[in-house]
Amino acid sequence: MSEVKSIVVSYRPRLVYLAVFGLCALVLLALFSGKFWGDRSFSQEMQEKRRLETLFRDLSNTVAEQQEELGRLRLGLKVDEAALENSRQEMIVLQRSIYQRDEELKLYRELLRDKNQPDGLSVAEFRLSSLDDGRIEYRWVARQKTVKMKTLQVLAELSLSGNLNGEPTDLSFQELDTDIGELPLRLEFKYFSINRGILTLPENFEPEYIRVLLRYPWMEKPQFDQKFDWKVED
Repeated sequence: MSEVKSIVVSYRPRLVYLAVFGLCALVLLALFSGKFWGDRSFSQEMQEKRRLETLFRDLSNTVAEQQEELGRLRLGLKVDEAALENSRQEMIVLQRSIYQRDEELKLYRELLRDKNQPDGLSVAEFRLSSLDDGRIEYRWVARQKTVKMKTLQVLAELSLSGNLNGEPTDLSFQELDTDIGELPLRLEFKYFSINRGILTLPENFEPEYIRVLLRYPWMEKPQFDQKFDWKVED
């Protein structure tokens, strides 16, 4: 049987103190290292935060300036569009005025060449044109020939005759043209007067002819009374 030998280690308090001291030193070193790196990281993060805040302010100012510039551009665009629309409307009015002057000049030349024009009041033509919405546009020219050509007032009455639901019916232009407030129309001209309007026909109405009466205000009897067949141009 082998003999068990005891190992005796002598107790040395100095080594224990050194170990404890070393352990504390390591703990303190770890704490200081952690604080150092924490402070450094915090400082870097604060710098990054300040940089991002500055960048955000710069970007916000840039966006605000661009929005303001965009607002000015939009306002300028609206002004340009309004000016363009005004110019377009003025051009339309000018074109209509030129067309009307040309038309009047053409009629005036025709009247001067027309040796068969009757004395007194007459109607040179009566035209009907269909519109896309089903309404009818009309145009007629009243004229006069007197010994002393001067501007006079003329009264005009217009009516449309046809069949409504199979029954003979006479309709005043006042009932068909919303722009006519009352009849007779009061025209004032020296040589001729070009008149236009739009008719809205009732349903189930079949027009046949238009009747035009012209007279001077001081006369009861019409000076002109004529019927025009209903012929609509496409």
